[in-house]
Amino acid sequence: MADLLNTAQKRTVLGHPAVLYSDRTIAIAITFNGDGKTDSGPGGIARSLLAAQDSKDGGGSYEIAIWRQDSVVPDDAALLSVAAKVLPTIPGRVNG
Repeated sequence: MADLLNTAQKRTVLGHPAVLYSDRTIAIAITFNGDGKTDSGPGGIARSLLAAQDSKDGGGSYEIAIWRQDSVVPDDAALLSVAAKVLPTIPGRVNG
């Protein structure tokens, strides 16, 4: 995936190949005053981690994304901290 994502940064996370990348979210606004109007536009910036299911990168991946509502890119340390807690708990994931 790193070759397909222009801004990807290759990493190793918990012994698995991974990439970090950023992208915009989409903001959707719905009014509940009876007129049913909706609006959409660019949202905040998401920072994502795409990690291989196994250490040999034999196929399959898990993706974790965090985002902010302002225009600031989320901190990589926060994303990696979430990944370190969440990834080992996924049923069927090969650890190490």
